[in-house]
Amino acid sequence: MPVAAGQSASPYDARQHDALIVARREGRVTGAEAMRRLKAWLASPIDDGEARRRVASDAIAIASADGQYAEAVALGRQFAPSTLDTYALGPLAVAARRAHDSDLRGEVIGVWRARQPAAREPRVHEAWWRLESGDLAAAQALYSELSQPAPTRIEDRVALLELRGALARARKDTLQALGAYTEAGALRPGRVDLRREADFLLAASGAASSALESAEAAQRADPGSFSPLALSTLQQEALAQRLRWAIRARDQRLGMERVAALDRVLADQEAALARVDAAAPQAEPVDADAWRTVRARLQSDRLLALVERGRPAEAIALYDTLRGTDTNIPAYGLAAVGRALAQERRSIEAVPVYEAALAWRGADMPMPDETWFGLVYAYLDVGRFADADALLQRIEAATPAHLRLAPEAGRPNGEYSDVSGLRGLVQLYSDRPALAQQSFSVLTREAPLNAGYVHGAALTERLREHPEASLARYEALAADSPYDSGARIGHVEALLDASEFAQARRRAESLYADMPDSVPVREMERKRRALVGRRLDVDAEASSGGAAIANHEWRIDSRLSSGLIDDRWRVFYEQTLGRGSTDIGNANWARGGIGIGWEQGRWLAEGIVQHANTGPYRNSVAGRLDYRAGDAWRLSATYDGDSRELPWKARAAGIGAHEFGASVGYVVDESRRFDLKWQRLDFSDGNRRDGVDIGWRERWISTPAFQLETRLGADASRGRAIDAPYFNPSSDSSVQFSVRAQWLNWKRDDRQFFQVVELGGGSYRQAGFGSGPTWSLRYEHRWNLGPKLTLRYGLLVGGHPYDGVRERQRGVFLNLSTPLP
Repeated sequence: MPVAAGQSASPYDARQHDALIVARREGRVTGAEAMRRLKAWLASPIDDGEARRRVASDAIAIASADGQYAEAVALGRQFAPSTLDTYALGPLAVAARRAHDSDLRGEVIGVWRARQPAAREPRVHEAWWRLESGDLAAAQALYSELSQPAPTRIEDRVALLELRGALARARKDTLQALGAYTEAGALRPGRVDLRREADFLLAASGAASSALESAEAAQRADPGSFSPLALSTLQQEALAQRLRWAIRARDQRLGMERVAALDRVLADQEAALARVDAAAPQAEPVDADAWRTVRARLQSDRLLALVERGRPAEAIALYDTLRGTDTNIPAYGLAAVGRALAQERRSIEAVPVYEAALAWRGADMPMPDETWFGLVYAYLDVGRFADADALLQRIEAATPAHLRLAPEAGRPNGEYSDVSGLRGLVQLYSDRPALAQQSFSVLTREAPLNAGYVHGAALTERLREHPEASLARYEALAADSPYDSGARIGHVEALLDASEFAQARRRAESLYADMPDSVPVREMERKRRALVGRRLDVDAEASSGGAAIANHEWRIDSRLSSGLIDDRWRVFYEQTLGRGSTDIGNANWARGGIGIGWEQGRWLAEGIVQHANTGPYRNSVAGRLDYRAGDAWRLSATYDGDSRELPWKARAAGIGAHEFGASVGYVVDESRRFDLKWQRLDFSDGNRRDGVDIGWRERWISTPAFQLETRLGADASRGRAIDAPYFNPSSDSSVQFSVRAQWLNWKRDDRQFFQVVELGGGSYRQAGFGSGPTWSLRYEHRWNLGPKLTLRYGLLVGGHPYDGVRERQRGVFLNLSTPLP
């Protein structure tokens, strides 16, 4: 310890110095006592320069031998290496290496080599210094020089083998390095450091569990062979390897057995963290960073294990805790957190985490990699479509069709297939299904047995409103790849779209039993239950200004449906409330009804018994029959014994109407459809009105953030020429053309907000009054909050001639659909 200023010290005496060194060598004096006396002499005047050099040299040698490397380096800085005795240069070089003082170490080795140019020891030290400074070529040259001729002394052979192992490790030749350290350990079996290095290399070569077992056996046989830090480091590497094995085992098994190995890894990770937390506070300060690194890796492994086990919420909670302690989480841990956030529908937070993972690895991050893919999907989930496309282009550019470095030219690159499929999925998820169909058409033609491509093609057919084609692809894929989880999930969703609820339930239950830990499987089941469960639907509208129909009117239609019964049946309650204010009086209408629906595959049938508060048809029935004749044709027939379409003036006059309807639809895909509809109103006053409507809808632009579509329609109607208190032209017809623009303003995973503007115009012709223009403007907000809620509301205004009088209508509307718990 340093001598305080003004403290008296015995004058230096050479005989006392000799006696002190002998006593230290024989163990009769501790290193601390020897250092105290040597430093006291250094603090006192010593006239003899030779004696002063000897005292400093002995102090450095004793400090280094006792592991007081910082003390030795401080003395080496105080007394230049060139002023020290040669025997002190080796210990000082060791101390400088352990204290990471590269400059002092180089200076010491330079002096040492100058004094003993032919000696092996300084050349060995120089080789290590060159190697650890990054000068691999110079270190290799020194190794070659030292190995010719081959040394005969065991210590020289061991030193050379250690150097060879370190050089091999620097070249990432783990097996050659392991061989060198193993051979050195055989020559000096008592050197625990050699066995320690061999075990670490064994772990790095893919046998971390065996390395840990070897180290623990050595520790039991000879306590102290491995430090707590070394054992914890090996344990972390072994657990990381077991985690990789557990993930592979999970993907090859079904049921709860598939996660048994993962659960054991999670339990052992807890024990390993407890071991680190107990040992780290008692460690030397020089090892503090190494302990923090081990703990950070254990925690990162745990983040990955929790995500792979299907516990993303716990992974996020752990990440939040680690952030509070400024833990340096490596890239794979950050990538796992990004996955967890995405699975929890928090992609807005996942994006910066993925970006941090990529920045952490920098140029060393391989491309493609699951982290890059995760960031692409996260960009899509938050509406950053341009960023997703730019990143995908980077991935594509870095992933050639053939391997650049391969034993033979032209070997296919397996990662190219994944990236090609990703392109199609990105097009699909960014509302470009036509492009996605082109992509998957090419891919499935080139690789018809690629399950990912077939799954993408089937999903594309589903989103293009081709349920039959989608099911056919999924059924073929189920035969070829029965255990592909993504394909199985897609198959369930396609069955739901096709109203094959019984098959969908059976497949969903089987999938959930096989993979109850899978987050995508749980998400699929949540969506299925929301679709087949209880539901509330509400349609409301109100308008004013159309005196021919009503001066003011409002109506609310609601339906409360039960969940599916026996995978086919629903019981529902419908209610309609409305009021119309007209020139001939006001009408209040309330109708309720209980009905039953049956839906199976291509068929949908509903029947309802209903009762209204007023009108000639207060007690009535209604029904509906729909049939999907393949992917193209849609047929429907309806009947309502107390029509909702009855004009308000007719209700005010106590008139009712039966309604008959039929329609035929031809669906090309999601962007093009043609419809033909017929409707008859059979009034209780003897009037009858027949109408026909034909329409063509076309989507012209479909991008991730904007869609533009048009509708061209024409209709005509004819009624019996009788006097009626309500608007009743003997014949009329119209042609309308509308343009609808939709903007995506906000997106968070499966939650979206759109603004919609629709502008229409046309011509209306009424018998006896000629023709006149019509126009309409509609502004809408639309919220899609995943399976929880769909909400639309907005304003509309329009102009229409009735009996030659132009009227302007203004209105509001609201539509809501939500599953009930």
